[in-house]
Amino acid sequence: MLTRYKQAVERAIPHLAVKNGVVNIDSIWVATSIPYDLLQEILAREDLILPENVERISIRSRVHAGEQGGKPRGRTKSRRRKVRN
Repeated sequence: MLTRYKQAVERAIPHLAVKNGVVNIDSIWVATSIPYDLLQEILAREDLILPENVERISIRSRVHAGEQGGKPRGRTKSRRRKVRN
């Protein structure tokens, strides 16, 4: 069973964005829809074949950690409304 998931990951990686030789685990997760814990197990294997332009895969997830990227949008403070007499 793991071999089929491994093949799916190997086929998906060449189509993903590579930044400085690194592919993010979140992009693999989105592209393949493989459960996250199973994906971590597959990426830990030594027999995973990576394309030439991929040096490593970043296992640190921003999605499962609940982090949000970028600057906060909108107002950060609530404004008081003036009361009319």
